[in-house]
Amino acid sequence: MKNALKTICLFVFLALGLGGKAAAQDDHGHYYVPLREVEMEIKDFSFATLDGKTLHLRDMVKGKKLVLIHYFAAWCHNSKFDVSTMKDLYEKYKDNGFTVIGVCEYSNETELRGFIEKYKPTYPICIEGDGKMKDRTGTTHYAYRSQLDDNRHWGTPLNILISAEDVQKKGEVITRRVRIAPGEVIKKEFEELIRETLSKK
Repeated sequence: MKNALKTICLFVFLALGLGGKAAAQDDHGHYYVPLREVEMEIKDFSFATLDGKTLHLRDMVKGKKLVLIHYFAAWCHNSKFDVSTMKDLYEKYKDNGFTVIGVCEYSNETELRGFIEKYKPTYPICIEGDGKMKDRTGTTHYAYRSQLDDNRHWGTPLNILISAEDVQKKGEVITRRVRIAPGEVIKKEFEELIRETLSKK
């Protein structure tokens, strides 16, 4: 009885903490959150990749129907769960107008290299900051999730989906409307959305 009560209380707490949008945490430690539409300014960024290049968001959205910005931390167990979903959907739909941009947060280059070696994500990945994690409030990731009343301490993963029809052609602001999931995406739901969007002419 006590365990059942604890489970109910946890679910209610998570639902209220996400603005009434229920998140499900299962027995394996997953933290699933449905994508929902929000009004939010997503600005262009230029972050370094591990091979010394720079990834520009404005360039990445060109010619795409859907772009997912996947904020993650190399040490985060939910990020480690989410990477398999990201990789699978990227491989299935990358030739049809969908892409994923991994933005690594609060992790140094050594941690990121280890993450990539173990989980082998095939989508492009960049890293924000120097990985020292002293000021998590200074990241784009924190700026976005703080607008959602996201009460998680580090807040990874955070998934932000941009649709081509909402992309502004010029300026620092890429879009003012997105779908967002402060947690792991629900794969079935997400894939249905991808298919529906990509099938439109």
